[in-house]
Amino acid sequence: MEHFYLKGTKANGFLISALLAIAFAILYPRWRRHSEILAIKFKFGCKEVTKYRHEDKWGSDLVRLRAQAMKENRFFELYATQFEEYGKTWEESWRGKPLINTTEPANIQKVAAVGFDDFGKDPERAAAQSPFLGPGIAASDGPAWKHARDMIKPIFSRAEVSDVDHFTSFANRFMALLPNDGSPLDVQPLVRRLFLDYTMDFLFGKPLGFLEPEVPAEATEFYEAFLKANAWSIKRRDSGWLQFQLSRFKENKEFKDAYTIVHRYVDKQVARALRESTDSSNKTSSEDLTVRKRYVLLDEITREIRDPIELRYHVLAVFLPARDSAAIAVNNMLFQLARHPHIWAKLRKQALELGDSPLTFEKLKSLVDFRYVLHETIRTVGPAARVWRMAVRDTVLPTGGGPDQKSPIFVPSGTPVVSGTWAMNHDKEVWGDDVNEFKPDRWRGRKPLWEFVPFWGGPRICPAQQQVLTNAIYLIVKLAQRFERIENCDPVFEYIQRISPSVESQNGVKVAFKNGSG
Repeated sequence: MEHFYLKGTKANGFLISALLAIAFAILYPRWRRHSEILAIKFKFGCKEVTKYRHEDKWGSDLVRLRAQAMKENRFFELYATQFEEYGKTWEESWRGKPLINTTEPANIQKVAAVGFDDFGKDPERAAAQSPFLGPGIAASDGPAWKHARDMIKPIFSRAEVSDVDHFTSFANRFMALLPNDGSPLDVQPLVRRLFLDYTMDFLFGKPLGFLEPEVPAEATEFYEAFLKANAWSIKRRDSGWLQFQLSRFKENKEFKDAYTIVHRYVDKQVARALRESTDSSNKTSSEDLTVRKRYVLLDEITREIRDPIELRYHVLAVFLPARDSAAIAVNNMLFQLARHPHIWAKLRKQALELGDSPLTFEKLKSLVDFRYVLHETIRTVGPAARVWRMAVRDTVLPTGGGPDQKSPIFVPSGTPVVSGTWAMNHDKEVWGDDVNEFKPDRWRGRKPLWEFVPFWGGPRICPAQQQVLTNAIYLIVKLAQRFERIENCDPVFEYIQRISPSVESQNGVKVAFKNGSG
């Protein structure tokens, strides 16, 4: 009997030891992690961030609110009211995990520049866009992103100076399509066609004919497939982790058919560029030293990258934002100018004073009143967005904590930080009580810093920023030189947002360009 008692005691002791070891293995890492967080918070004086008052821990109530606002074309207005209620930095529950929203310039600066290495792209969001977009410059981080950035940025820097004359030919074809009799039109799709052709030409060295009176079938097929594939990639991104994982096992046929069409066209251009770059390698050194008058992005990056799939994804990563950013900016300028004829008259006077002098890159940069109109357009109606970054390590945002939201806040690794740029552009504390009014003169004497980041900032600032600004101002100058007036033909005066996924006018840009008394 004693033998069995001793044996049982030993067994119980072993079981208790095993349970203690398991408990220690589970609890110690949590205790250690908790201690690390407390140490960071104490070191930087962090305080708790304001929490959104959810109905459940998954944040499904906020998801429903935003989905409804999206349908009603008031998504950004809803977002702005949430900043008014909760302050400039607040935390929500996104699929059961914390997500920090902010419009604080100091926090934007930390995410974009000062703490650049602490933040990266959300890998789940990037994966959802694959295999359509793939690992291009927009979705990469670390050394892969730096290499792509170092390769692409100088191309834009050289092209923005040299390509003004080249853009002229596209602008002239666009102007030829405008009615001369003052009849009304929706100019929004026509401006989009202009910048689609120019972007395709800059990327591939060949436009697709979007500015032809009859757009070629190949151009229509490519663009419609691109829009469809992009819409599906966003749907996958926003569908939730489980739905996304299921979609990877059974890919949607419509999605696959769409991105296959896009890839087929891009791969054909990549094969051409690789072939021609090989042929050109036999040129003499004197020919290599010839001053180039035009830059084609694909031809330039084939000098460093020879893998066709990698080239495909880099080009698509540039095309994604470039295809409509300048077009939306110009359309929104025309939308505002049609509703503020006195500003058009002011711009026309300055445009006529330029006479026949060439519109060089330097000349366009000097036209400050045109730049003020562009900045005020972007501030009031966009294009605007939310910029999403994820903390890749434990870090701290400089402000947003405590009851007064002035203290630093701790941001754990894996936490998304979303910058509400549209709400920033409508912050009365920054822009005044007339924040919703279109007043380009508010920019006179103002040097925008981190409270205005239409092209983001820091190392990931849009490399095409100057190209967009230059081409947009060039086109408005040419229109102002040609037409005395621009009149609004839309009975709806206010700007109605449509997110699809870019932000543009729901009702188009219905205007009439007029001369004389007609």
